[in-house]
Amino acid sequence: MQTVAVTGAWSFLGRYVARELLDRGAQVVSLSSRTPPDPDPFQGSVQARPLRWDSAELTASLAGVDRLYNTYWVRHDQPPIGHRGPWTSHSEAVQNSCMLLDAAKAAGVQRIVHVSITQPSADSRLTYFRGKAQVEAHLRGTGLSHAILRPSCFFGGGDILINNVAWAVRRMPFFPLPGPLDYRIRPMHVADMAQAICNWGEREDNATRDACGPDQYRFADLVRYIGHTVAGKKPRILTLPTSVCLRLYQAAGLLLRDTILSRAELEGLSQDLLGSDEEPLGTTALSEWMARRADTLGREFHPEPPR
Repeated sequence: MQTVAVTGAWSFLGRYVARELLDRGAQVVSLSSRTPPDPDPFQGSVQARPLRWDSAELTASLAGVDRLYNTYWVRHDQPPIGHRGPWTSHSEAVQNSCMLLDAAKAAGVQRIVHVSITQPSADSRLTYFRGKAQVEAHLRGTGLSHAILRPSCFFGGGDILINNVAWAVRRMPFFPLPGPLDYRIRPMHVADMAQAICNWGEREDNATRDACGPDQYRFADLVRYIGHTVAGKKPRILTLPTSVCLRLYQAAGLLLRDTILSRAELEGLSQDLLGSDEEPLGTTALSEWMARRADTLGREFHPEPPR
């Protein structure tokens, strides 16, 4: 039986990856800074090992692992609204990621599947996209067999973006967005992403490709579609400067005690960095998935999970 490791098997994407790996007969290890939840969704079938940012400890945690499925990253460069305690910046996440990849090589891991983002660039002034590009380059430099998958965003039970757009359009007749409104987004169902990650883990060739679903939307059209689906009405899109949109999102975030969208996320979205022109890896259509959940989607706001 092959032993594989997933970073954060109790996180949103990591849980789906771990379940898919278990279904394929693998012995699954979770590298996590958290203790297993109670109740444990895997009923003890996933072994927990510590994810501590120390080279020797990481190498020890990866002992005996054949393949590493790396979903580790942080969403925000700065602590989100309502967060208390220490925070990991994007530059620190790059250092941690590179340390993890080096530890995997030292531990004898044979292949790594790494989750990145659409259109990363080492020249980007956005730390999220620049950091993702830096980690990709480091992985290639290790010489390890690898696949790099670049999603745009995810949807599925427990997602944040699609659910919270639905939450907003249920309650407000308008939705502020920076113009011009030609930027796109290509969501992928989280279970499709987990299957793609595991499929690429079973291959041997090095590859870098987008990991997106079959539907691509202009983001403004997606907001209208979500409103029509869950509330029976299309919200009015207010085209405003990015700075004004950000102030409105920040005001809402103070009420909800969470960061709705950061400036970097708004800028990445409006620069069309979440669009993709590659063939889809996922098969689940967002439109069909939403139609089956129109009565429940967006009934509650989903905050950023604690780290």
